Amino acid sequence: MTAPSLDVPPGPGFVATIAAVTAVQKPSDGLAVAQLLITHPGPRRQNETVETVEDGMRRLATALHLGPGEQEPPVIGGKLMIRRGFAALDYGHDRYVMTIPSPSQDWLALVGAGGACRICLVFAPLAVGADQAETDAHLRASFERGQVRWGTTYARRRF
Repeated sequence: MTAPSLDVPPGPGFVATIAAVTAVQKPSDGLAVAQLLITHPGPRRQNETVETVEDGMRRLATALHLGPGEQEPPVIGGKLMIRRGFAALDYGHDRYVMTIPSPSQDWLALVGAGGACRICLVFAPLAVGADQAETDAHLRASFERGQVRWGTTYARRRF
């Protein structure tokens, strides 16, 4: 069996297993930036391997038009949808979007007001129970291996 093309977004079954976490970065210049970290906990479904998970994450990064982590993040257009306290990400599938579970209220307020959101996607699996130190170490190692993609998006005005 051959792997699907990177030009084809992953299906809803794969996307449903992705982990997404929101945060707001408040740098010293006072311009808050919403953040969305997208990871995968690793193989959990039948016939899933670390390689197929990483392939799915690469396909998701390609569908979102994310750029390499070592370069300035590209602006990828309005990919977020906010409505009544719920958030979703348009990842390029023609029928489905990715829900963002439990976004923080400050993240919703910032994105809902038109603020920028930095998406950071990591190819290599990250365990669901990873604490902050483990997540930081995983991000640093993934960045050093060129396994991070990112981009800047915002909420669509209508959906």
